[in-house]
Amino acid sequence: MNYRGIALSAFAAFALTACLIPERFTAKVEFHSDSSYEYQFDGTASNPMALAELQQRGSLSAQTERALKNDADRMPKQQDVRSARYLGNARYELSIAGPRKPGEELHLLDILSVVKGRDGTIVISSPELKEKDRQELAKLGIKVDGTLEIKLPSGAQVISQNAQSTPSLFGMVGSYTWKIGAPDQRSLMKFKIRG
Repeated sequence: MNYRGIALSAFAAFALTACLIPERFTAKVEFHSDSSYEYQFDGTASNPMALAELQQRGSLSAQTERALKNDADRMPKQQDVRSARYLGNARYELSIAGPRKPGEELHLLDILSVVKGRDGTIVISSPELKEKDRQELAKLGIKVDGTLEIKLPSGAQVISQNAQSTPSLFGMVGSYTWKIGAPDQRSLMKFKIRG
């Protein structure tokens, strides 16, 4: 039995599913007065490891295609994954949604995190990419076209934010919205919910 080959195949399958980069998507987070919240992500995401193979070889190997399809079939067994479909060319269509308790963290597809600090400040942010990472994503041809929408309960105290649009009528109508057009475009918001 070729244990080295089995180990390499297992590692390759793990590496292919370790990271997905959202491309076209809508993401929403709605907070409640007790700091609990629900989130939803609907859109497409690409696998950068498989994209690198596609770029290098011009096509994906049958083994890689099978692994990506199998990953999509297994994804709905993970927490909050409603549906996952492999589209081909290293891309998936995903629907992910779920509730979170007050103070419970969220790390969504390396594009969004929700973390509550000891002082009660809630920080919603996307990761800051290093220049090397930006260049690698550009080489892979990853194009991002997404929208992030955050709804806060009345009485929430916004400390800072960089949204492109904000609620009107003293924060009672609408949401904080970001139009995300690049992998390195950062969304950032800090707030407290009085309670």
